[in-house]
Amino acid sequence: MATKTITVDMEAYGRLKAVQKDAESFSQVIKRVVRRPLDVRDFRKRLGALSMSDEAASAIEAQVRRRRRPSSRSR
Repeated sequence: MATKTITVDMEAYGRLKAVQKDAESFSQVIKRVVRRPLDVRDFRKRLGALSMSDEAASAIEAQVRRRRRPSSRSR
């Protein structure tokens, strides 16, 4: 397995060390904590294979509409 040496500041090191489990390498910590970027094509394929009730689809659409409204807190 190839390796790469990186430099992190003391704060970053402390954060990694704080979430490190027993016998876990820093590489394992990073892989556990930093998720892979979303593969949108794969996500759409898997989503297309699922069925959804009209009620569920309506609820999702309603939630999206509510999120598009400006927040009253920002005024």
